Amino acid sequence: MEYFILKIAGLLRKSGINVNSREISDCIRLLKMLGLDKMDKYTFYHLINTTLIKSPWGPDYALWLIELYFGPDLEISSDHLGILKSRGRFSQEEGHGGSAGKTVPLELLIEAVLNNEIDLIYAVLQGLNLNLELSIEDREKGLAAFRTQSGWNEAADHIEKAYQQDELSEAEYQAARAALEEWNHLLKDEIERQLARNMSSEHLIQEMKKRNPRTVSFLDCDDAQITQMSQEIQKIGRKLAVRKGRRRKVGPSGTINLNRSIKHSLKTCGIPLNLIKMQRKQSKPDLWLLCDMSNSVSKFIYFMLMFVFATQQRYANVRSFLFVDQLVEATDYFQEQDWTGSLNNLRKVSGYNRTGYSHYGNVLLQFADLYLPFLPKKTTVLILGDGKNNRNRLDGSDVLAQIKEKAAALYWLNPLSKDQWDKGDCLMTKYQEYCTGAFSVANIEELEQFLNSL
Repeated sequence: MEYFILKIAGLLRKSGINVNSREISDCIRLLKMLGLDKMDKYTFYHLINTTLIKSPWGPDYALWLIELYFGPDLEISSDHLGILKSRGRFSQEEGHGGSAGKTVPLELLIEAVLNNEIDLIYAVLQGLNLNLELSIEDREKGLAAFRTQSGWNEAADHIEKAYQQDELSEAEYQAARAALEEWNHLLKDEIERQLARNMSSEHLIQEMKKRNPRTVSFLDCDDAQITQMSQEIQKIGRKLAVRKGRRRKVGPSGTINLNRSIKHSLKTCGIPLNLIKMQRKQSKPDLWLLCDMSNSVSKFIYFMLMFVFATQQRYANVRSFLFVDQLVEATDYFQEQDWTGSLNNLRKVSGYNRTGYSHYGNVLLQFADLYLPFLPKKTTVLILGDGKNNRNRLDGSDVLAQIKEKAAALYWLNPLSKDQWDKGDCLMTKYQEYCTGAFSVANIEELEQFLNSL
């Protein structure tokens, strides 16, 4: 049993969740206190949730691990999702098709689609115990098989016929199509779980990373993860906002400065009556942001702007610029006291996108003409974008060299992994030569690594 806990802890570490030896020890100690010889689903759920995954999104993650290792559990899922409180479990005597001899309650599923009851659809799918053949590794083939087994195709046909016969209004039809799409996502999730069980531990770790808000890519996260990731971003921002700088000042506490103490003792005939102590003081540099607002990096920019907003008190002055193919200053739109207000203001900004294609060369040239002469020496310039210049001849690299020479530092954060920096129309390999530092920041974990390197 202890080996199983150690295996889970190792997988959690590799997937980006910080699990220390003390937490593992607590988990094993709690298991021994319970005196169980066999690990059941409920024990596993509470062990993982209370000792190893200590975060607001822990219950979702623990539930996914339960389904992965022990198979679907309707009761835990019901407790988690808050479903089936007023409904009884569906009957397996009536229906069509199904998996492993079980029939699909098609009428109940169609009713759930029409009423947009995704929780009920989820519960029914868990009860069907859909199984992916070991020979299937192609996700599209697996999805087609699961659609057939779960009754998705029949439900979709029923909705289409009802709409064509004017039995459904346009609004009801669109709502039903949205419910079918959610059903489709549930099937895709089940395919990933089963592929993870059938394949190697490397595949399992990759799937775990996709469900970890700290390691999932900014560009690939789904809407359900945005709230969890936002909480993590704000937490990091608050920590950075109060972090001390590297410069030191005389204070009542801190490390003893021997040179100053000896010099001060000369006033008392060489007797060190007062020891001079130095403590780190909070630095307040200026920060200028250049944000690529292209659709391809919109989620990345959303999180980075949220992070900067959370750390505003750390900076003496923050100026924000938005661009796609034109540069527009948006500093005045970023002055609200809460993030939601600032975000709503930023959405009102226009004039930075004329063609729909990013043009770094044109944008950097505009920056050199309009703002470079007024760039203070103590300012840190931060560029947020993927560095894709859409094959325009003018790339602006000479302007980057001028910014680096004049500013305190020039950093570039790119949501693409470094193996993509040379592909297509991405010029990051060239751009990074003119920066103080260029970093791949694809997720929250890499953002923290960048901050720790400063």
